Amino acid sequence: MAELAANRFAEYFEALWGHRPFAWQSTLARRVIEGNGSAWPQAIALPTAAGKTACIDIAVYAMAARAFLSNGIVRTTAPRRVFFVVDRRVIVDEAFDRSCELARRLSDAAGGVLKEVADNLCQIAYGRSDGDWTKESPLLPFQLRGGMYRSEAWARSPLQPIVVASTVDQVGSRLLFRAYGRGPGMWPVYAGLVANDSLILLDEAHCAKPFMETLHAVGTYRRIGKQPIQMPYCPVVLSATPPDGLANIFRDESDEPTDPQHVLGKRQLANKPAMLIPPIQATRSRSSDPFVVGLAEQAEALVSEDRKAVVVFANRVATARAAHALLQQRGCDSVLLTGRMRALDKDDTVRDRLKPLATAVSDKRTLDKPLFVVATQTLEVGADLDFDALVTECASLDALRQRFGRLNRKGRPIEARAAILIREEQAKNSDEDPVYGSALSATWNWLSHLAAPADPPTVDMGIAQLGQRLPAGDELRRLNAPSTPAVVLLPAHLDALAQTSPAPMPSPDIAYFLHGAERASADVQVCWRADLSLSEPAHAASALDVLSYCPPASAECVAVPIWRMRRWLAGHRETDLSSDVEGEHTENEESSQYATAPRLVIRWRGRRNEESRLITDPADLRPGDVLVLPANTEGWKDLGDFPAASPDAAAVTDWGDRAYRTQRAKALLRLHPALVASWPVCDTVRNDINALLEGVGQKLEETPDELVAEVRACLKRLAQEQMPAAWQWLLEVAESLARDRRLSSNLALHPFGGLILRGSKQLPTAREQADTFSDEDDVSASGTVPVPLEKHLPGVAAFARRFADGAGLEDEHAAAIELAGRLHDLGKADPRFQALLRGGQRFFSSHLLAKSGSIPQGRNAFERARRLSGYPQGARHELLSVRLAEAAGDVLPDNAFRDLVLHLVASHHGYCRPLAPVVLDAQPADIGFDLLDRTWSYQGHTGLERLDSGVLQRFWHLTRDYGWWDLAWLEAVLRLADHRRSEWEEANYAEEDAGNE
Repeated sequence: MAELAANRFAEYFEALWGHRPFAWQSTLARRVIEGNGSAWPQAIALPTAAGKTACIDIAVYAMAARAFLSNGIVRTTAPRRVFFVVDRRVIVDEAFDRSCELARRLSDAAGGVLKEVADNLCQIAYGRSDGDWTKESPLLPFQLRGGMYRSEAWARSPLQPIVVASTVDQVGSRLLFRAYGRGPGMWPVYAGLVANDSLILLDEAHCAKPFMETLHAVGTYRRIGKQPIQMPYCPVVLSATPPDGLANIFRDESDEPTDPQHVLGKRQLANKPAMLIPPIQATRSRSSDPFVVGLAEQAEALVSEDRKAVVVFANRVATARAAHALLQQRGCDSVLLTGRMRALDKDDTVRDRLKPLATAVSDKRTLDKPLFVVATQTLEVGADLDFDALVTECASLDALRQRFGRLNRKGRPIEARAAILIREEQAKNSDEDPVYGSALSATWNWLSHLAAPADPPTVDMGIAQLGQRLPAGDELRRLNAPSTPAVVLLPAHLDALAQTSPAPMPSPDIAYFLHGAERASADVQVCWRADLSLSEPAHAASALDVLSYCPPASAECVAVPIWRMRRWLAGHRETDLSSDVEGEHTENEESSQYATAPRLVIRWRGRRNEESRLITDPADLRPGDVLVLPANTEGWKDLGDFPAASPDAAAVTDWGDRAYRTQRAKALLRLHPALVASWPVCDTVRNDINALLEGVGQKLEETPDELVAEVRACLKRLAQEQMPAAWQWLLEVAESLARDRRLSSNLALHPFGGLILRGSKQLPTAREQADTFSDEDDVSASGTVPVPLEKHLPGVAAFARRFADGAGLEDEHAAAIELAGRLHDLGKADPRFQALLRGGQRFFSSHLLAKSGSIPQGRNAFERARRLSGYPQGARHELLSVRLAEAAGDVLPDNAFRDLVLHLVASHHGYCRPLAPVVLDAQPADIGFDLLDRTWSYQGHTGLERLDSGVLQRFWHLTRDYGWWDLAWLEAVLRLADHRRSEWEEANYAEEDAGNE
């Protein structure tokens, strides 16, 4: 392996970005690389625009520099999972963009220090210095948004170096065993990964002190077990003003910030004069609100020949929407950015509208006309955009300092200008603001006293200029956004949270540990589908069947505060007075009573999860829920912001097929009239497809071959259309499906009319964007090729041993996980399960399968196959695996690791933490088979649901031995080995490998 000392960090940094690192970056890198596992400080105190995202570069270099080789096994003593966390619904994420570029440059490196770093990282990802480590990725970047299919790909391997850009809710809920948006099956895996081998960078969080306190509490509790594994765990706060109580704080002690010739000095010494506009008497109306008019007028007034890029900050979503609409009415080129945008819409907006505003190109940009960007708090943190002028609604001082970090971010030689506005009622009194409390009016009064005499008064909000005049101690705290302490995390809470299957009732509300006792709201994720109808309750089953083929994906979802979603479902039409700060508290959440909802919505928790169902009572919503609305639902636009691809085009409501392609790298197309109507195609192509769909059910039954030929012909014509950039995916999907040899077997009737077409091959151009991730909840869990059980079990064992060794586990732990891998799927030998793998057909062969391509994908079709097979509803093969292993006698170790092996087998799909599910099996099978050079047998019920079966006792004594998170970590190593082996089999096996039956 390459020797990478701390003194080579500057060489690495310059090779990445073309310039030398700042002095503080080199100093911190040396400290992290040459220190021990806890070398990261508790806080890094740096102002905005100081280059804090370079902490990602430091962390990645440290992984490679602190890697070592021992007996062919490659390990690293630095955290290999980096979480960059904010408490915003972020639109433009500098951390994610930087990590994507970093990953690309490492992957493309052909020589020099970047190649050395990349090779070390690839070996870390593989776990060994031999084998196919060159096929591993040196670094994988992710954005964790809604916690649904494939947004969880960060959790695909315990060894892979990764960077995850995310939010307090998403990372915090996973850390505390209650992952928002996911069913309980994967909760322990996420908890184990976030709390082990991790660096958590909490960036510029005005209201995230409660989460910081919880992170430190977790660090304390990780050491409580009798034999903890002691993986690295480093929570770090990045803030210009770190919270009180932190002793280990890193600061920039160089003279670069005060050097006007240095890049950092130019940024921090730049003048940013801001006018304090006299308070405006506002009204509740939208476009006629004088305050909104004031925002728009000030934005236009600041435009000059040198100032064409203008940002307008609002504290509320409704204010931002109204200001954007007013600017458009005035003929201005305006872009709206709020946290109520889907990721795909955001990507389109950044690509088409915001590229000239990026910091990297701001020196060279030439705008033909002024461009106005109206935003909420979503641009305060993590947005690497550089504006010439700024207009902002008054907020707390720390929020204003963040906002002004977007003004002349690079310290260009321009006359930057700004204006700060406040509503009259806010200036007159100190009533509590839902986000900023009394700090809003206190900040206005402080700025007013600070301002230079002028008309209007002016304050220089430049970093250095304002920093010299900041008060200290309690006075500064009074100006910053309030942050209530987290509810104290107790061992009793953790005992309850660690019970994930079944979760106890009642169970702690983790929002209080993330946002404090007074800020305990959370989000739900909402997407829209044009091919669904919920006009009748009976339609719910058909809707769920459609979603089984095309599940919601994070890229097509909008984050909506749960209290607002409840009110919307209850029929309320009201102005969105919420902000884009996570965890915002509102009285509406407590005071509103909900009756049966006049609006219906589907909650999606996975194809086989009973919690996937129609929601008729708003009170049934839970934090992190993934909700699907028919696109024609009245009032649907109230929940999100949907930019049109062009001024003359309508906003697209349904991006389901596009999200499927983006996040799975496979083609899927729902040929439904409502969707075809939204495509930007010529009338001839649209009419041909609609003609194809007439009587399609009868065609499929009577002349299937002719129908498939007709479908291929329509797809070929569709692939030749000319389309806007946002629709290029449709051309690629159509072409891929037209050439797919397995189209006839991957074609299904749409329950609401039409067809559903699924591709069998990965799309080459989408593969880099896709997150290759699967678990047993995914539609792809059954695979598309048969896999013999006799190959799957040793294959999983090999993955598990490599993961355990590479993670640094002791030999006895690694051997236990390896053995669990060899035993985990023995229960699939149940003849009824084997029939299910064959689509419900009883089989008469000794050839046992672990996976097949014959399990129907639709929810209803799967249930029919299960009934045909005779496999009991809710049955779990892992329970039978435990009994078969116990009955084999000498297979299990005769020491303390026997219980660990059995627990890992029992819990490898998330059950038995702490109780096994109850399965009603009227006629249990008599199991007997030969596999792995021995005979296995078991008769009767497993009985593992009994309190005296050993499942419960094993869970609790292992929890006390290892601790809450370390036991979850051991489970994660096995479970991810199972997932990755399944992916390998999917990519490498052909049907003939399963043999002929």
